[in-house]
Amino acid sequence: MKTAIILNAESRSLQQQASEINTILKNLTAALSSIELWLFYTGRQPESVPEMDCPLSVIKMIAVKNSYLPEYYLYLLEQLIIKNPMDLLLFPSDGQGGETATRLAYRTGGSSSLQVEECGMASGRLEIARPFYGNNLRARFVLDHPPYCLSVARQPFQPVMMIPCDPRKMETVKLDQPHCDWITGVVTIPDQPDTGLAYADFVLVVGQGVKNKKTADVLQDVAEKIGAELGASRPVVMNAWIDMNRLIGASGLIISPKICIAAGVSGTGVFSVGIKNSEFIVAVNTDSNAPIFQIAHAGIVGDLQEILAELEKLIIAEKTGKGSHALHESGIET
Repeated sequence: MKTAIILNAESRSLQQQASEINTILKNLTAALSSIELWLFYTGRQPESVPEMDCPLSVIKMIAVKNSYLPEYYLYLLEQLIIKNPMDLLLFPSDGQGGETATRLAYRTGGSSSLQVEECGMASGRLEIARPFYGNNLRARFVLDHPPYCLSVARQPFQPVMMIPCDPRKMETVKLDQPHCDWITGVVTIPDQPDTGLAYADFVLVVGQGVKNKKTADVLQDVAEKIGAELGASRPVVMNAWIDMNRLIGASGLIISPKICIAAGVSGTGVFSVGIKNSEFIVAVNTDSNAPIFQIAHAGIVGDLQEILAELEKLIIAEKTGKGSHALHESGIET
């Protein structure tokens, strides 16, 4: 099966996306006859590429006029597929990857699926697994018609290394650029700065139980004092109580810290996918029936502010060598 990996060299998440695609390729290696990397770029041609786990047969460098519009990629990809037909095309986990995969499959008469977590061959056909029903279920599908255009699921990762381009495998591809007269202007909104949340070992994630901006600010201070990075569920960021770049869940960050405290979070499937790979999850909620307790390793039914205030005292006391006395005074049983 001839395969192409489609990536954008300008993406801030390039190394993450390559790592996620490596996960998908793991179960497909035996079925792949060749793997090509199609790397799009604007301006200067890249001098390094992400390290892929499977050997690449060729690295195609493709200039694109506007790296933010799917229409440009579609036009160029159609040209590439006509010249070099592929059985499988793997797109990154971002929104543009999903849109491009869907629209390209329609234009080429192929099959598409998004948020793919796993795939392999079954009786000569491609079988994929992906989350379903708001990440509450995991479903398997068999795709019948190549080219298969898949966008991979976002998941915990270790960024891959960037390595120098091998000139023996490099190929600069020149294609006709599209003329999109219907686009009258483009406004680029820069990404928010990286918070370091994706790589943190200790994370405090707060949900709608914080109730207001004032409480969210207090919990930001608590997170700093206990040495945790602060994350938030969708209702919290949509109310602008905490910055959007701290959103945890299917449409935000997928994290895998050593310790994750989920406070005031109900625990919907869309949110839980963001923390389910944590080594140890502590849930704090006033509702003993909240779904978050189903994935937690330890649960506390109570007011999040009171619980976190006591936790803050214990951690500070532990750092100052007064841990046992503070634990006794707190009234918390372990």
